Amino acid sequence: MAFQTSVLPAVSWLRRAACRTEDPELFFPISATGPGQAQQDRAKAVCARCPVRPACLDYALTTGQEHGIWGGTAPEERRPTPNRRTPLHSTPRPMTAHEHRHAG
Repeated sequence: MAFQTSVLPAVSWLRRAACRTEDPELFFPISATGPGQAQQDRAKAVCARCPVRPACLDYALTTGQEHGIWGGTAPEERRPTPNRRTPLHSTPRPMTAHEHRHAG
């Protein structure tokens, strides 16, 4: 049982995840357009009510999850982009004064 004690604490948040009673396929749409977009929206709606969303997103970023909806984000939202100066993370950082002035 060493496996359980060494691995499970890292993902113990899964027991409280809103997705645990959902079909896992919901979180892995085959595309981000058409019916896949609707599926992605439904998955994100589950994430929106999830009490462990930050832990889920941290897990996805830490382990490099390239597919699926994790912590309310799609794969393209988790990928680094030239416009993103800081890595995506689950806890939003405070906006700078410059960002406040230019926020839409």
